[in-house]
Amino acid sequence: MFGGIGSFIASEISGAVKRNVIVYGLFGLAALLVLCAGGYALNALHTMLMLRYGGIAASLWIAGGLFATALLAFCIALYVKGRRRPPRPAATAALAAAPLAAKLIGSRMSWRLALAGGIVVLGAILGRQIVAGGAEDDEEA
Repeated sequence: MFGGIGSFIASEISGAVKRNVIVYGLFGLAALLVLCAGGYALNALHTMLMLRYGGIAASLWIAGGLFATALLAFCIALYVKGRRRPPRPAATAALAAAPLAAKLIGSRMSWRLALAGGIVVLGAILGRQIVAGGAEDDEEA
C-alpha cells in the first residue's frame, strides 16, 4: 500500500518539476527573442532618427526612451512588490486527502498504520506546497 503512495508522490513531484522546467525554459526563450527584436527595432529607429536629426540627437532620443522605460518598469516592480498575496486555500489539499483518510480510518487496521498513512499524506501535501513555492518566500524581503 505504501509503495503505491510513494510512487504517486514521486510522480506528482517529478511531473510538477518537469512542467516548471519546460514553462520557464519557454519563458526564457521568449524573453531572448523579445530582446533581439527590441534591439533590432532600436537600431532601425536610431537609423531613422539619425537621418532626420543627426547622430547625437538620435542617440540622446534612444537613451532617453530607454531610461524612461527602465524607470516605468522599476515603478511597476515596486508596486507589485508592495501588494500582498492572497492566502492559498488549504481546503483543496484536505479534499484530495479525504478519501485516503476515510479508507484508513474505516478499515480494521491498527492505529499505527493509520498514523503512518496520515504522515505520508501530510508529507505529500507539504511536498506539493514546497514545489509550488510557499508563502514564506514572499515575507523575506
